[in-house]
Amino acid sequence: MFVTFLVPAIGSFQQGSFLQNTVQEASSTLQLAQNRTLASEGANQYGVYFDTASSPHSFIMFEGSSYATRNTTADEVHVLREAVEISSIGFTGGSEVVFERITGSPEQSGFVTFRLADDVSQTQSVNVLDSGAIETGISSSPSLDDLVRDSRHVTVAYQGRDISTGSEDVRLVFADTTYSIDIVSNMRDGQIFWEGEVTSNGEPQVLKIHTLFLNDPGEGTLFSLHRQGDQNTRAVSIELSGDASGDLVSYDDTGVSTPGTSIYASSPQLQ
Repeated sequence: MFVTFLVPAIGSFQQGSFLQNTVQEASSTLQLAQNRTLASEGANQYGVYFDTASSPHSFIMFEGSSYATRNTTADEVHVLREAVEISSIGFTGGSEVVFERITGSPEQSGFVTFRLADDVSQTQSVNVLDSGAIETGISSSPSLDDLVRDSRHVTVAYQGRDISTGSEDVRLVFADTTYSIDIVSNMRDGQIFWEGEVTSNGEPQVLKIHTLFLNDPGEGTLFSLHRQGDQNTRAVSIELSGDASGDLVSYDDTGVSTPGTSIYASSPQLQ
């Protein structure tokens, strides 16, 4: 684990520059996570988690598809100066941003806002756009209502049935083809993990499927499904080969999701 300490303020006249430096540090860290993901360092994803539970506040660049399942030995922790704190976090997935390996796009768009602890009217934000662009210098927090929300990233809870990871497939069912993903060959750290490209009617379709927890005795399985809106043009249903009751979720050509017909699957929830 690498830890960067941002040295405490030594004078109130310096606090404005400390705030600006913190924002630039957060922006650079997000860009580095994006670049490492695109470079496929360690064949992994990278992200940044913003921690308001720590004192002082901090942000952590991590290796993995989520902060909860990350490789903790690769953490790079940036501890904020005592003069600066995180005032609000508005990412669609919570307190973290993870970048997609194929496109470098964020799985969670939104913003994080920093402020001076002694003058909360002074704020600076970092905004992670749906396109993958990272902007700084926004003086007030944008509203989540202003963010583009779509159905490309959803979670589906799967409860009441254990998935046989040794014998089942995940199936992507298009109008002209069905693509089977062998689960046993697509496991990572005890979770299902697959991302790739499938051709339907001559056009590439880019998807990512992974689980956040799998066959948990109390919670069952939670699927995270990613269908990039600008990279997919064909309707698709996602199903498990061992579940005869129906599919997990389906998307139309435009990306609008419809709850699956499986008796074990919940309605899709936006990430």
